[in-house]
Amino acid sequence: MLGPLVDRRQRDIVDRHVTDAVERGATVRTGGTVPEGRGFFYPATVLTGVDDSMLVMTEETFGPLAPVEVVSSFEEGLEKAAGTRFGLAASVYTNDPAHMAAARDIPAGVVWVNQWQGGGPERLYEPAGDSGMGATGSRAAYDAATRPVSIHTAPSA
Repeated sequence: MLGPLVDRRQRDIVDRHVTDAVERGATVRTGGTVPEGRGFFYPATVLTGVDDSMLVMTEETFGPLAPVEVVSSFEEGLEKAAGTRFGLAASVYTNDPAHMAAARDIPAGVVWVNQWQGGGPERLYEPAGDSGMGATGSRAAYDAATRPVSIHTAPSA
């Protein structure tokens, strides 16, 4: 079960990205339409036949959306992962130890190999590229939730 997105604006972004992909030739395998009813729900959506002309491949959608692009080789997949201006996270699924080792070269804040959203409370990462800045997770989460302030007071006369 999926909960709602944070607000209408975010749901509209997800829907716009899906609509853009379909208009440019992608196929919706499941989901892909705003449901009737209250709340800002959007169904889990899988798109195939996506390419770099589509918003789902060039922007951060932040919704229940999986755009699937088939590449001709692992190396091409690495090039595509490194060729984006974003670098929040990446997932690599492989049984090849060389591919597992090469995954650490993907410029992303966190790279999961043969899993997704793994790790524990000690996990520390910093998004790359236009995905943000500043480490988070582990003890850095406290820093992300606070802001240091320096106060300088002139001596009184």
